[in-house]
Amino acid sequence: MVRNIAISVSVACLIGGAAYAADEDLTPKDDGAACTRQLASTEAALLDRLGAKTLSEADIDTINELLDEADASCTEGKTKAANRSLTEANRMLKEN
Repeated sequence: MVRNIAISVSVACLIGGAAYAADEDLTPKDDGAACTRQLASTEAALLDRLGAKTLSEADIDTINELLDEADASCTEGKTKAANRSLTEANRMLKEN
């Protein structure tokens, strides 16, 4: 129970950071904007799956790690690395 609460809080913090980043004034050509939108979309999909309780604890941990990697890559401007992490996270969400 405590672990589920901790996971939910960490996901909420991730989404809060992505929402804050999405509020920044970004130009349409900015790869960071697309990266942030993709990250927010994947995080929303994870929250939907958490609500449905269809993921194992191991899958949740792995997806959270991938989202952390993608967030860091987006922040550093490494969109290709972020896309790889997000693609893997989305694949895991669709498979389960």
